[in-house]
Amino acid sequence: MIPKRYSAALAGALGNTLEWFDFAVYGYFATALGKVFFPSDDPSFQTVASFGIFAIGYLARPIGSLVLGPVGDLLGRKKMMTTSIIIMGLASFLVALLPTYAQVGAIAAYALMLLRMTQGFSVGGEYTGSMVYATEASPTGKEGLMSGIAHAGALLGFFLGSLVAALTAHFFGEENVNDWAWRMPFLLGALVAIAGWRLRAHMPETFEDAIEHKISSKELTALILSRLKDVIKNWRILGKIAAIISFSNILFYVEFVYFVDYVAKHGGSMQSANTVATAVQLIGIPIVVLGGWLADKLGRVKITQYATWLGTILAIPCVLASQLGGVTGLAIGQLLIAIPVMLLFGAQGVLISKMVRPEQRCSVFAIGYSLAVAIFAGTSPMVTSWLLEINEWAWGPAAYCFIYAIPAIYALRNMKDD
Repeated sequence: MIPKRYSAALAGALGNTLEWFDFAVYGYFATALGKVFFPSDDPSFQTVASFGIFAIGYLARPIGSLVLGPVGDLLGRKKMMTTSIIIMGLASFLVALLPTYAQVGAIAAYALMLLRMTQGFSVGGEYTGSMVYATEASPTGKEGLMSGIAHAGALLGFFLGSLVAALTAHFFGEENVNDWAWRMPFLLGALVAIAGWRLRAHMPETFEDAIEHKISSKELTALILSRLKDVIKNWRILGKIAAIISFSNILFYVEFVYFVDYVAKHGGSMQSANTVATAVQLIGIPIVVLGGWLADKLGRVKITQYATWLGTILAIPCVLASQLGGVTGLAIGQLLIAIPVMLLFGAQGVLISKMVRPEQRCSVFAIGYSLAVAIFAGTSPMVTSWLLEINEWAWGPAAYCFIYAIPAIYALRNMKDD
C-alpha cells in the first residue's frame, strides 16, 4: 500500500498528466489546425499563424498565474488545482466543436485564439501548483523525487498527446486528420479532464494556512491584489526563476514541438515525426524522475548547474541534427538534448519551490514561470519558424537556443544548496 503522503503527491502528478494532455494536443496538430482555421494561399503562413495561436496560449499564462497563483496561496493548493482542470477540460471540448475557416471565415480563427487563451489561463497556475503540492506532500528528503514525479506527470501528458497524434495519423491518414479527425483528440482531452477533476477532488490539502471559510468575490479580489503587491517585491527571485526556466523550456519546445512539424514537411511524414517524438519522450520520463532523485542526493542547485552546462554544450549540434538530418536527425537531436532537458525538468520543481516562502510559493513560482514561458519558450516555435522558413536563416534556430543559456548560467552562478 502506498503511504498517504506519497499517494497525495502522485495524485497531483497524475492530474498534471491529464491536464497537460489537453494543452499538448494543440501543438502536435499545429499543421492540421493551420489548414483548417487559416486561408490556404500560403502554407508557410498557415504554419506560422497556427504556431502564433499556440504562442498566444502561453501569453495568457501570466494572466492565469496572477489569479490562480494567489488563489493557491489563499484558498489552498487543492482549490486552485481543481479549478484549473475544469477550465482546461471545457476549453478542450469547445475547440472540438469549432467551425472551420471555410465555414465561417476569420471568426473561426478568433474563436480558436480565445479558447487557446483560456487553456493558457488554466495552465498559468496548474503546472507550478502541482510541483508545489508534490513538494509539500513529500516526506523530508524526498522533495526532489516527488516534485520530479510531478513534472514527469506533465511530460507524460505531452507523451500521450504525441501518441494520440501518431495513432490518429496512422488510423485515419493525414487527409482525414486535416479534414475532421483533428477534433477527436480534443474530445478525448475533455473526457480525460473530467477524470482528473474527480481525482483531485479527493486530494488532501497541504497548505495549513489556507482560508477555509466562505469569502465574497470582492474580498477575494482584494486579497489577491494584496498578495500580488507582496510578490512584486520579490522581483529578483522572479528574474532568476525566469532565466532558469526559459533555457530548458526553449530547448524542449524547439526540439519536441517545432521540429516535429518541420521534419513532417521536409522529407518525413507526420506519422514518422510524431512516432520519434513519442518514443523519445517516453525515454525521457524516467530521466525526469532521476533529475528529482539527484536533486535530493547531490543537491538541487548542483544538479541544475551541471545539466544547464550540458544543455549549453549540446544545444547547437542537436538543433542542427534535427534541422538537417530528416527523421534520423530528429531522433538523434531529441535523444541527446533530452538528457539535460529532462534532468533540469526533474530538479527545477524543488529548486524553485525552496526559493520562496510557503505563503507566497504558488504566486511567485507561477508568475515567474509563466512570464518566462509566455515571453520566451511559448513563442519559440513561432520565432524558429520565422527565422528558418520565412527568413531562411539556417543558423537561426541553433543560435536562438544557445543564446538563452547565458542568463540561465548567470542566475545559477552564486546559488548554493542549503
